[in-house]
Amino acid sequence: MPDSTFATEFFKSLIFSETSSRFSFSDYFAHTYGRTYDFCGTLPYLLCRGDVSVTAPFSCETAGLNAFCLLYTKKGAGKLLCNDMILPPPQTFGELLPGTLAFIDCRKKHRLVCLHNIWEYTICFVSTPVSAYYHQKLESLGGCIFRLEKDADSLSLWERFLKIQDDDEIHALMRSQSLLSLYTQLYLFYAVQREGSHHIPSYLTDMKKCFDTAYQEPYSLDDLSARYGVNKFTLGRQFAKYYDDTPLKYLNKVRIEKAKELLLHTNEKIGAIAQAVGIENTNHFIRLFKEKTGVSPSVYRRETPVL
Repeated sequence: MPDSTFATEFFKSLIFSETSSRFSFSDYFAHTYGRTYDFCGTLPYLLCRGDVSVTAPFSCETAGLNAFCLLYTKKGAGKLLCNDMILPPPQTFGELLPGTLAFIDCRKKHRLVCLHNIWEYTICFVSTPVSAYYHQKLESLGGCIFRLEKDADSLSLWERFLKIQDDDEIHALMRSQSLLSLYTQLYLFYAVQREGSHHIPSYLTDMKKCFDTAYQEPYSLDDLSARYGVNKFTLGRQFAKYYDDTPLKYLNKVRIEKAKELLLHTNEKIGAIAQAVGIENTNHFIRLFKEKTGVSPSVYRRETPVL
């Protein structure tokens, strides 16, 4: 798909947009790769890419674009909404946080929204062949948003892919090879993780279920150790092995996610919301919320679009 044709098709797919004067959709096409080669029928290839900085309010909705999109958040936060999207834990509401890579099927209706003040991301539009296959495989594992810092190999492949910028056949083939390697690595990493989930000790899955459903209850490592008959240091190491965080850090993530919902969908005071999610000290709740999101609860409530 040539440069001008792709840009034309993109604007045809644009259903709705709200942007500030700081941003233009032409930023998406800062680096275009319009030439096609023999391998383009069998390998995924890059159509265009851009490094983007948007400020709130920013929102755009598209559908029917014959391409896939890779969107990597560098700073700030955005939100992705798709009609049939399945989200991987611990991501909720499709939040695009620093270090996350979203793999989006642009043929389907989806919407991007800037959260808070600023959102900086790299966006790459890639061809449909092969990308569609890997998107389907990855979505079957639980979603289309991935934390690259969890897998150093995926992050390295993504960075290598971005460094190849020359527009000739050799470099185009190198980009395609890197893209294919990235898809494969992501799939293998998450497939192995999912396979391993069948072997998680039952006391850990029960503990996680308690955190997910009874997050408002008080917990301590000593109490958990006594409940499950496992040394608290072993319990902490084993939980982190399977769920990427220590028990109490995971619990706090769940509480903050629940607090976000209450902030956006109720008029309860900050202190009441803190208690509702199991955090008695309001000042501690505010500090923890800001640590996890970058903004205070009141700023989050005021500046986050309710969609």
